[in-house]
Amino acid sequence: MVKMLVANLCFFALASLAVGSLDEPQSPQEPITALIVSGANNHDWEWTTPSLQGILEESGKFKVDVTYEPAKTLADAETLARYQVLVLDYNGPRWGEAAEKNFLNAVANGTGVSVIHAANNAFPGWEEYEKMVALCWRKGTGHGRFHPFDIRLEDRNHPITRDLPPIRRHPDELYHRLVRMHDAPYRVLASAYSSLGSGGTGQSEPMILIKKYGKGRVFHTPLGHVWKGVKSSRVSHQSPYFREIVVRGSEWAATGNVTPYAVSNQLSPGEARDGWTLLFDGQDPSSWRGYQKDGFPGQGWSVKDGCLHHAKGGGGGDLISVGQYRDFDFQFDWKVAEGANSGVMYRVAESAGTTWQTGPEYQVLDDGLFQKLNPKNSAGALYALYAPKNKVLKPAGEFNHGRIRLQDRRLEHWLNGIQVVSCRLGSPEWNALVEASKFKAYPGFGLQEIGHLALQDHGDEVWYRNLKIKDLSAPNPGEIELFNGRNLSGWEGYHRDGAATEDVWRVEDGILICKGSPAGYLYTQREFKNFVLSLQWRFNPVTKQAGNSGVLMRMTGEHKVWPRSIEAQLHSGNAGDFWLIGGYPAKGNESRTRGRNIRKTVGNENPVGEWNQYEITVRGGQVILRVNDQVLNEVTGAEVVPGKICLQSEGVEIQFRNIRLRPLPEK
Repeated sequence: MVKMLVANLCFFALASLAVGSLDEPQSPQEPITALIVSGANNHDWEWTTPSLQGILEESGKFKVDVTYEPAKTLADAETLARYQVLVLDYNGPRWGEAAEKNFLNAVANGTGVSVIHAANNAFPGWEEYEKMVALCWRKGTGHGRFHPFDIRLEDRNHPITRDLPPIRRHPDELYHRLVRMHDAPYRVLASAYSSLGSGGTGQSEPMILIKKYGKGRVFHTPLGHVWKGVKSSRVSHQSPYFREIVVRGSEWAATGNVTPYAVSNQLSPGEARDGWTLLFDGQDPSSWRGYQKDGFPGQGWSVKDGCLHHAKGGGGGDLISVGQYRDFDFQFDWKVAEGANSGVMYRVAESAGTTWQTGPEYQVLDDGLFQKLNPKNSAGALYALYAPKNKVLKPAGEFNHGRIRLQDRRLEHWLNGIQVVSCRLGSPEWNALVEASKFKAYPGFGLQEIGHLALQDHGDEVWYRNLKIKDLSAPNPGEIELFNGRNLSGWEGYHRDGAATEDVWRVEDGILICKGSPAGYLYTQREFKNFVLSLQWRFNPVTKQAGNSGVLMRMTGEHKVWPRSIEAQLHSGNAGDFWLIGGYPAKGNESRTRGRNIRKTVGNENPVGEWNQYEITVRGGQVILRVNDQVLNEVTGAEVVPGKICLQSEGVEIQFRNIRLRPLPEK
């Protein structure tokens, strides 16, 4: 009997992000046809076979069938010819002459083979099978206790192991002293140290090996031990490392190649460099806890198949992240059962009765069940407030890729690589929509400066994986915090009439506050030449009094109220303008130049009293001003000298925070 199950293909076309390029998942044009050979094993094959099927199908690369009657199925040469790879999860009785002959012929003529764990125990005395497997469990073979161990990649030039991340603390049984059969040649791609303390040999043992059998490619791993009646051993299959190895090895056996795709619950090297953090590794849920609870729920939520899984009707309540986030880029994969509902909330406070009373929600939903669904309540929506636009949604039972990006109250929802929502928290439009919704009853809804992420228990079945976040309020590697949020360390002041710096500037709650008089500036003790400077500023949020200030760069010479420098203007309504002070040379667009002033292209400041973002790039003779993520001005021919960075005191109260600098090399 052959059980036919069609794979759910998962294709995610991730957009290229400003925060760092993420790996774009890819899948073969046509799914690889795979047959899992099962039906008898001294291990828990009734659990491992469906597990292997899920691992292959969830990769999006395979269409998988299963036979529990291999003697019958393999005896049919036409049936066998349908498959590109045979995945062996079997060590029971021999199959009979016809089936065995067809099996050997198929492999010799190019059908791939994946040998998983105890399949290397099978068929003592069947010489051709033993040559194909190369290393078998025979007399003298054994293992120590089940334990976590590291796996060393011996050969990184092979498609299976190329670009694999380091494999740390994989939980499994470690076979030792596998017996080489009939001098069969093979190639070891990865090994693990069998420690004496675990009951092993004190030697390295092969964990991934490959070989050829005629034209067929053979992939063999002794990993994946699951014993009957020992549910805790299932963690070997739930390990993201095992899942990735099985997918890569089986694809190579079938095609001779491994197509790149995003590894589940892993950071790519690029993501790690760019400051991303993994919030779930496929096994350990310790980055999450119950809402208003100390630990992970004891019911409802569990780790299943590399996912945070909520069972239908399981209870447990909402999960929240242990960490809190102010500005962030959060990415996640989600899948719902038919008719299921969930959601991802953010900037959640635990002061309210539920997560949704404080945190806006990215809707997670099976849209297909609801024929009269309000678009504002559909998948990808900012629930009850903003409907998603131009979305492409995968149906229930398939994974979708979500993304929430929030910085300086500018919010984006993404679904499967497409931006579907864009708005600004606290804007007049936002306030009007909240006022007209159920959230009117919750003052300050969505306007917390910092809070938790939340995964909603709506009573339905839902899966989450690949939960990763980049803290956009945290400094990037290589950045210098010019303002530490506590005091004026690293700064000095110059003000008219010799006023003391502490009478003009103060620090409160991580914010640098300038009262605006007398005129002058705060300046860095260090000098900088080429850099990217980022900071946030606002005028007094209570009085909402607009005013003037500026950021001076490459300041040189004697201190005076307007020293020689190039100024990035902060005058309300004019942020993005340049002023050239003290004869500082630079050239901008002629049509926007009036004497020492080079006007910005457009205005895009937030309302007075709200935070704005400046990013200033100074490199060689070029200076670029970016306000609230939009380039507004540029000059060339600027004088290339190291100088101080100054923040002006010029009339009214102005506030600064998150002042950071990333040095740049010379061109």
